[in-house]
Amino acid sequence: MIDIHAHLCFPEFDNDRDKVIEKCKEELTAVIVGTARYEECVDALHLCEKHKGFLFPTLGFHPTEKTGHKKVIELIKQRKDDIVGIGEVGLDYHWEKDEYRQRDQIEVFKKFISLAEKLKKPLVIHSWDAEQQAFEMVKDVGVRVVFHSFSGKKELVAEMLKYDNIYISFSTQILFSKNHKKLAKIVPLNRMLLETDSPFLSPNKEHDRRNYPWNIKLSALKIAKLKGVPVENVLESAKENAISVFKLKGLKP
Repeated sequence: MIDIHAHLCFPEFDNDRDKVIEKCKEELTAVIVGTARYEECVDALHLCEKHKGFLFPTLGFHPTEKTGHKKVIELIKQRKDDIVGIGEVGLDYHWEKDEYRQRDQIEVFKKFISLAEKLKKPLVIHSWDAEQQAFEMVKDVGVRVVFHSFSGKKELVAEMLKYDNIYISFSTQILFSKNHKKLAKIVPLNRMLLETDSPFLSPNKEHDRRNYPWNIKLSALKIAKLKGVPVENVLESAKENAISVFKLKGLKP
């Protein structure tokens, strides 16, 4: 199993991060540590160096962040050989309604798209309530694209699947979202990835508000039921896709 997007450097894990990672090592093949701002990027690089071969970093800049994208871009350039992707980056029109701020998001996103193509790194995209525009901006790029925790419409997914470089990542939202269940039915296993977006999107908030990377197995069980296939098929395919998309060194599909 590989969780392709977990924020293990968030403060929610400060008290027991080592224990969580040890549990991850018992349950998973690897975890890709996603980031959303400069300080988190720096922390992720240190953490992944400590657990090299199991944790792999992507460096990114969340679209709702107001400042700091230039520092993240410079850090990506400096550490390009130590990262497996660029993200999360993209657009967020759910939290940002101001038209001028949305334009700023577009301009920043363009810079990260250009950087990904220059460095030949996959893009991990945040696109909440801006899925169509984000897709239009990346559909013809020369790198692989992962729509992280995708929440768009099934009609858009059908269009996205026409492009071989685009992958859809399903989070643990599939356990409680009707829309995600609909999307999972139409996305083929060879274009599907699994993530938790830990510590967010906990499938069991009544007992633990934190999410954990090993909960991708719960998502895989739900997807397997929806598709009528063995859960092993879902997990193995998602693992192979992750290794291929992010070129995870030392891991075999």
